[in-house]
Amino acid sequence: MDRKERHRKEIEGLRQNKCWVHGDELIRGITEPSYGLLSGYHIEVQRQFLYQFLYVDLGCLAVPNDQIQGKTTNICQTCQKGAIVYLDSIEEEEE
Repeated sequence: MDRKERHRKEIEGLRQNKCWVHGDELIRGITEPSYGLLSGYHIEVQRQFLYQFLYVDLGCLAVPNDQIQGKTTNICQTCQKGAIVYLDSIEEEEE
């Protein structure tokens, strides 16, 4: 699938409040913030599971302690489950 087609499908999915990869209804949830540089594993999770939102990447931004909180976002349960399985398998390999 080329880039233009991917963007078209993604926009159409968002209009319908659905994950354009799985067709699941997106649910509202609160995700934990993540700070610092992402590992290669986290980058791969973001690439493979678009609406997993196990965390929100805040990069290297300094955030005052009184403002550290999760972010409300749309979550695809299938993306999230896939991301958890992927990260668990990485942890098992490293043990």
